[in-house]
Amino acid sequence: MQIATLANKMFIHMSLSYFQKNNASFFIDTFTTLYPKTPEKTLFRALHQLEADALVSIFHKADKPYIITLRPNNIRNINLDKKGYTLSNDVFTFRQTYAKHFHLSF
Repeated sequence: MQIATLANKMFIHMSLSYFQKNNASFFIDTFTTLYPKTPEKTLFRALHQLEADALVSIFHKADKPYIITLRPNNIRNINLDKKGYTLSNDVFTFRQTYAKHFHLSF
């Protein structure tokens, strides 16, 4: 799986979790469980791509990503499209419905 594709899938998973459960932090185990056949190095590259695009913050432990925190205020369609990310219809609908509840501006 390409890095950009994996990063987008991770981003969608985190966004859905945030907008449905108000969960913005994820342990690396979340992604190793979701993508068991993906090499660790590829997972780390995808996470670092999300970090470079200011969509997540990463706390490292022993020089490896350990806790990944979604940065929900940086989730805006206009920015995402330019960077190649997509939002599933579920995320987009949920986000639009609850944006005021989470004090987000879109």
